[in-house]
Amino acid sequence: MEYEELLEQGETLASEGLLTEALSRFEQALATEPDNPEVLEAVGRALFNLDRMEEAEACYLDALELDPEWAAPRMGLALVALRRDEPFKIVHHLERAIEADPEYPESYVELGRYYGLMGEAALAKATFERWTAKHPEDADVLINAGLTAFDAADYAQALVFFEDAVQAAEDGEQINGAKTFRANSLDMLDRYAEAVEAYEEVIRESPGWWEAHANLGICHARNEYYDEAEAAFRRGLEECPGSPEIRDELAAHLLGEKKNLEEALSLAEEAVALGRDEVRHLQTLGEARLAMEDVPGAEKAYREILELDPENPDAHLEVGLVHDRRGEAAEAEEHFIESLKSDPGNPRALYSYASIYYATNDLETAEEILVRAVASDPEYSPALSALSSIRARRGEYAASLDYLERAVEAGERDVEHFKRALEFVPLRQDPRFTTLLSRMNGE
Repeated sequence: MEYEELLEQGETLASEGLLTEALSRFEQALATEPDNPEVLEAVGRALFNLDRMEEAEACYLDALELDPEWAAPRMGLALVALRRDEPFKIVHHLERAIEADPEYPESYVELGRYYGLMGEAALAKATFERWTAKHPEDADVLINAGLTAFDAADYAQALVFFEDAVQAAEDGEQINGAKTFRANSLDMLDRYAEAVEAYEEVIRESPGWWEAHANLGICHARNEYYDEAEAAFRRGLEECPGSPEIRDELAAHLLGEKKNLEEALSLAEEAVALGRDEVRHLQTLGEARLAMEDVPGAEKAYREILELDPENPDAHLEVGLVHDRRGEAAEAEEHFIESLKSDPGNPRALYSYASIYYATNDLETAEEILVRAVASDPEYSPALSALSSIRARRGEYAASLDYLERAVEAGERDVEHFKRALEFVPLRQDPRFTTLLSRMNGE
């Protein structure tokens, strides 16, 4: 069999997610054409997708040695460097890819995205404009530039890129995407009325474009028009009856509003059935099951997330909380630590982790972790309240009241806890303490 046919078979298998089988075809092609850079690059790509980084890198280097002016192996080396978090190599290989083939847009896109990820908004913008200055009609790159600016919270710049993309777009998907992203930017710039009209324009022209329905609902909710948000999601479900995303958004909205919990659970289950490999849908399902007090069912959903994404910080946190409720401190701590590895500043994870030490009377360690939680979010009331309790247990009542006042200002309302907690008994007649209790009651 000719190597071209083996390559074609491998590409087909890879597109279907059959990576091991694809690699086998590519390796057969390599056996017949050991010095063919195209084959070496294909083998490297398959190895990369199988997470065999060292072997992938070796194949890309061999391909590059045979064809130094080919951008694809450079791109492969850049992706390996991205996986390994090697900044110098990432930029080096992407810049060399641009030099090798200035008309290869993917190099500009990956470099621009990387600069955006690193918080270098000006460099990201300049990188995209190196391409768009020469190719102002390239809507895809303009959309990528806008998304990078949007992720960096530079919404004004994102709007400029998306408006240019609307003008350049030719096919329906590009047009709808650019217009929807433009509306997202208007929303984030607090131009609510314009954003709503922009979403409605997309919906009028393409009622089956689920993204516009979903984002319109999110826009309404972000601006505290909750009834309008629900109506937008429900209209989206009517127009896009096969969309798991609309089901997920409506379920999440109902959970946030704490109403129609049974419907929310049903919608979340349908979303998972329609898009089972979507972590977000499983996350909503876990939340819905918790709201319905189905703790084993929630744990099952979160463990399914960890099968898809073993480092997912939210799933580790929720599984840890399930173990904590059962009194399984060691297992809970393991998951809290895993959660914090991926999201070290999450105040809820830090608070949950500290609670283990608080429960065993290791107040010093608990306080250290809680201080980290407050440093990450100065208005996270559970951590502030816990710090108030620790200081009260030590007899440091002035400091305890300082933390309690901050907790009340941040939204603490569990007045019964502070009335019952033994560490606050000495403060029951303190005017400042009684005033804070009254504020918790809304008096």
